[in-house]
Amino acid sequence: MTRGKVIGAVVAVLAVGGAAVAFAVAGTRTTEVRAEAVTREDLSVVVPASGSVGSDSRIDVYPPTTGTLATIEVTDGQEVTAGQVLAVMDTAPIEVQVAQAEAAYSAAVAQRDAVAKTAPGTADKQAAQAAVDAAWSAYQLALARYNAAVAGLGAPTASDIADAQAQVALAQASADTAQAAYDSFYNDVYLPAPTPRAPELEAALAALSLARDQAKANLLTAQQGLAALMAAADNGAAVAAADIARDQAYAAYLGTVAQQDALAKASSVSGALSAANAAVAAAESARALAADTLERAEIVAPADGVVIFSSSAASLLTASGLGSAGSAASAGGPVVGSAVSPASAPFAIVSFETLAFTAQVDETDIARVEPGMATKITLDALPDAVFEAEVERIGKEAVLTPTGGTAFPVYLTFAAGGKPVLLGMNGSVEILVETVPDAVSIPVEALLEEGDENFVFMVKNGRAVRRTIEAGKMTDTRVQVVSGLTEGDRVIVSGVAELADGDRVKAE
Repeated sequence: MTRGKVIGAVVAVLAVGGAAVAFAVAGTRTTEVRAEAVTREDLSVVVPASGSVGSDSRIDVYPPTTGTLATIEVTDGQEVTAGQVLAVMDTAPIEVQVAQAEAAYSAAVAQRDAVAKTAPGTADKQAAQAAVDAAWSAYQLALARYNAAVAGLGAPTASDIADAQAQVALAQASADTAQAAYDSFYNDVYLPAPTPRAPELEAALAALSLARDQAKANLLTAQQGLAALMAAADNGAAVAAADIARDQAYAAYLGTVAQQDALAKASSVSGALSAANAAVAAAESARALAADTLERAEIVAPADGVVIFSSSAASLLTASGLGSAGSAASAGGPVVGSAVSPASAPFAIVSFETLAFTAQVDETDIARVEPGMATKITLDALPDAVFEAEVERIGKEAVLTPTGGTAFPVYLTFAAGGKPVLLGMNGSVEILVETVPDAVSIPVEALLEEGDENFVFMVKNGRAVRRTIEAGKMTDTRVQVVSGLTEGDRVIVSGVAELADGDRVKAE
């Protein structure tokens, strides 16, 4: 309570009770009152505020890629150590990515080995063009499937997957047939022919080589289509899987374009080999990234602390269409089967050794608060415990209090000291803004005001004696007396609104 509020309330009581005071002055009755002695002590001026407990040390734990949780190895609120497994992601989609990266790497190595054996020729350029065309077709297919997933079209049916598998089988058979035809002609006809070989043999070998490369490209397209369908069958991760497939298809297309450009510009074996080596390096990087993602499918605690399940990850995924609105994850923290993404942390590690307390200080008091000021925190759930802290910083933006007032956040940190403090606990804080040393003070109930005059009623020889004083600093319970009273004087603290100078009183 501020000084103005106390004095205003007392004046209002005096106005209402004016007739009663006049009667008391005229009568001879004795009024029973309570009196307290004027004391001398250090006066602590504090700013009170309410607030709540938060985390001072929080580490969010993110998954390595988009997917679903296959298992959760801990419970919400469990103490964990650094390196302890929190959850394991479903590795099936990640293994598909690894297999695709391995296949791309093997193809890049094979291409490099082929380039190393001979300089680029017409057949090589034709094969490169065929690879570009096939890769572009694969990218267009992946793009269409991604757009369909974003548009919310239905997942592929079992019939779709069966057709794609049949297309892969057919493409595999065509690739095997084309390879066999090429090998047979090369080994049985082309090699035995005397050199220089006839142009017809050279043309036939080039045609068979082109047919073989086109068949391989068709097989890769069919395999990518099947992989995309299999990934899209997971409705929860359909968009993410389609996005990955689209990016991989486009990367493969860029890779074939780069190889085609390199072959077109290469004037020697060394130039083509340099381009092929670059393609191998890129494929190796992609393979390492996929392998690292698979290795990190186990989500582990980065530090010692208490694991907290985050509901924000589930809610964000639900809003984006990756999570199920009816799942437990959408109502609380992550559960087995929850869709997760690197964009949101499903877990956090919190240390309870040092906690934060955010107080809401009224705008009329915030100017008196400074960093470094001592405070005492009391929590509603632990009323017998007092936690000491210091003001760390003051928020620069106002907030609305539950009652509609304006306040500013003041941030503190404190040690739990073995007490069962939990995040979100409400409490209050007293911020020591000033200490008046060796102050003469009286209870705030004794202070009265009339016009510009501050006064009290003292007890002397059984009478209430009015005494004008100069008031100084004020707390919720005490008022500093600059002049007018001395230590040991007795002032009346009850029934003061009904007293007049000289009234008979009996003090407790």
